[in-house]
This record gives sequence, C-alpha cells and structure tokens, in this order.
Amino acid sequence: MNDTIKTICRYLPERIADNIKKVSDSDMKNVTEIRIRTGRPICVTLFGESFCIDNFGFLEKECINCNRTSFFEVNEILKSLCHYSIYSHTKELADGFITIEYGIRAGLSGTLVSSSEQGCNNLKTMRYINGINFRIPREVKGCGDRIYSKLLKNSPCGIIICGSVASGKTTLLRDLCRLCGNKYIVSLIDERGEIAGCRDGIPQNDVGINTDIFDGFERADGIINAVRSMSPEIIFCDETGTERDAEAIIKSAGCGVKFISTAHADSYENLIKRKHLRDIVETGVFDYAIIMSGSSDAGKIKDIRRII
Repeated sequence: MNDTIKTICRYLPERIADNIKKVSDSDMKNVTEIRIRTGRPICVTLFGESFCIDNFGFLEKECINCNRTSFFEVNEILKSLCHYSIYSHTKELADGFITIEYGIRAGLSGTLVSSSEQGCNNLKTMRYINGINFRIPREVKGCGDRIYSKLLKNSPCGIIICGSVASGKTTLLRDLCRLCGNKYIVSLIDERGEIAGCRDGIPQNDVGINTDIFDGFERADGIINAVRSMSPEIIFCDETGTERDAEAIIKSAGCGVKFISTAHADSYENLIKRKHLRDIVETGVFDYAIIMSGSSDAGKIKDIRRII
C-alpha cells in the first residue's frame, strides 16, 4: 500500500480502513477516487468506472456482500479531516472540500446552510455531510517529458491543458511544473493544495527546485502576488476559468510572463465556448492547447494544437 492510501486510511474509522486495506495492490494502484457515502457501500473509481468494495476486499459492480457506511462513520471522518475542530474549517466546508497531506482532496456533499440559519451575516457553509470523495493525486514523473521536449525545452511558452474530470490534466501539469521548475524561474499558484501538496509550507510532491509555491491563494490573487514579488518566467495554475482569473492572466501576460494552466473542456471547441477562457485564448496568452483523451484513458494526450 502506497503512502497516499495509508494517509487516507488514517482519517477513516477502523472498519472502513480495514476494508480498503483488503483490496489488492494491483487494483489499488489504479484507483483514482475513494467514495464514502452515508447508508451506501464504500466505492472506488478506476479506469473511469465505479466499483463497490465487498466485505472481502474484492471490487464488484453490484453491491451484494458490502457493508453500508453509517451516518456516525461519515461524521467521524469529517471530524478527523477537520482535526476535531469543525468550526475552524468553515471556509473549507463552504468551498466543499478539505485538502490533506500529499495534496489529497476530500470533496464533500451535504446540506448548504444559509447565513440566517447560522445566525451570522455573509456566512454559508455545509452540514449534514452525506458523502466524502477522496481524490487520489499521483506523481507520474516522466509523463510530461514529451511535451517538455517538444514545446518547452528551449524556451518558455504558454500552454492550456484541456480535459474532462479525471483525465489526468493535473498530473500532467504537476510533472511539467517539475520539469520547468528545474530550468526556469517558476511560480505555482496551488489554490487547492493538490499540486505541490504542501504540509507546513513544505511541498510533499516534487515541483522543481526553482519553483515558488503560493499555497492556498485564490488564483487571481496568487498570480498578481507572484508577478509583483517573484519575477517568474512561467506561472502554473490549475482549473482556470473565472472572470478574475482571465483579468489577472491577461494583465500578467502583458508583463512577459508565460502561463501553463488547465481547464475543464473535452475539446478545443468546447474550451472556447466558455467566455472567459475564450477571452484569454483570443489575447494570445496560450501558444498551444493540449487535449486529454478522457477519464477512461486517463493520462493519454489526444491532440496538441497550435493556437494561431
């Protein structure tokens, strides 16, 4: 069992952790998500499909010999993720995820509570958590070698990596950050802590020796701070797409900074249908668009498109 799965198991009740530990290493090495839901079996995602873990650690499409997770177990996991101080994690609950070691993101589903119910203005958060999804990040060193050699080895350029959920775009971004960060001055805007996986400010993942990490910053704020203070040649950031992102990227690109980012889009055509992404593309910030194949063929590149 690798360190990532061991880390997740430390946050789980003993029964659930023991069940996950029964899964074979050959299956577990391909798992990209572990999902725990109230009143339902433990499920994992691999090769883009969902499987239940039965009582013996086998992966099944039908949930026959599978224990159901109780409300109390889900609540115990939430308290563990919050280090038994749920009220100090109000922002994370409102955002719908908590990031733990190695950049593991625990996504949350539950009931949104309005500010009036909380008795506090301008505050919305989540309670009655009914689902927790551990997304398993992986360092795949070498997965960016082809792109680096073809597009980045001689000089920086702008790249937008497009793909659907679980297509491997963040994994590719992380490896390109490592490769570029060993040659160029790089700033990484790691809003969700998934790329560098910082713990107490120290990256648990290899993102390059010349990489300055802005951990937990909102993308737009991190970009502006990086340009002002660190003089990067390349800025890396994940899941670009808001109006503030577009404004910060376009403004910073005018200062000569190159950007390498990801976006949720399964094709170039769908990428430019999103207004703020189209605005960025049309200003010439990105020189290339990389299209990932999809979750069923995670990590594979379908197309490399030169943006004119």
